[in-house]
Amino acid sequence: MSAGSNAGRMAIETLALQDGEGRRLRPVKSLVRAIDLLDALVEAAEPLGVTDLAAATGFSKTATYNLVTTLETRGLIRRDGDNRYGLGWRLLELGEYVRTRSSLGETARPHLEALTDLAGETSFVGILDGESVLCLEMVDSRRSVPMDLAPGRRIGLEANAAGEVLVAFASPRRRRRYAQGRPRGANDADVIARLERVRRAGHATAQNGPGSIWASVAVPFRDDSGDVVGTIALIGPGTRLTEGRLRELTAVLEEEALDLSGALGFVPKIDVRSSSA
Repeated sequence: MSAGSNAGRMAIETLALQDGEGRRLRPVKSLVRAIDLLDALVEAAEPLGVTDLAAATGFSKTATYNLVTTLETRGLIRRDGDNRYGLGWRLLELGEYVRTRSSLGETARPHLEALTDLAGETSFVGILDGESVLCLEMVDSRRSVPMDLAPGRRIGLEANAAGEVLVAFASPRRRRRYAQGRPRGANDADVIARLERVRRAGHATAQNGPGSIWASVAVPFRDDSGDVVGTIALIGPGTRLTEGRLRELTAVLEEEALDLSGALGFVPKIDVRSSSA
């Protein structure tokens, strides 16, 4: 567990929390700690004992023991013969419950398959969840390069087209909070202006950002209410997804996103004046 992770956990316990819309939250400390402990087990390469878990989370051994015994009784973690703990099967059951009751991934699947067949690159559907993009469904390219992305995993909002689209089409308050949270030296007005350009264009592209080999293009899609509920994106190596190739794929992606929106019940508004002219 990195020092940064411990710092993040300490911040959760000591700072007043706000959600993406700026509303104050009052998290239950014991529940936050339990989730932090599960996160520590996710990051661990092998089961951990109480002492290791205490060191990884920064909790006392007594608090850690109380948490693991409670989580064990609910099946969220399991103990092996050496009194070391790993994630429990109950989490798999809960994850499958969520997956089977979410129609979005199932609805998006054929659209992703069509995109990947046409573009030859990995496609995925993501939603804005907190400060990250949560991947709901994904279709790998046959010539895929291994990447740290899969259904149920998250990627940051920075340096990728999906994150930029989701923030750009979020509420004005959410966009302002995103701009204010950029690293020191970033100009809030510049960030807001960039997001507004994405809104006007209806898509975003990202190419080989600092420390990244990936390039991506993403567009939003809507549900029956007309609200943007997610993004559909293509991602691949920047050596293949050049600037020109991204431009070619944008129109294809927009068409597929419109079809996906229609499958979710979205009906585009028709300009009566132009249609009657």
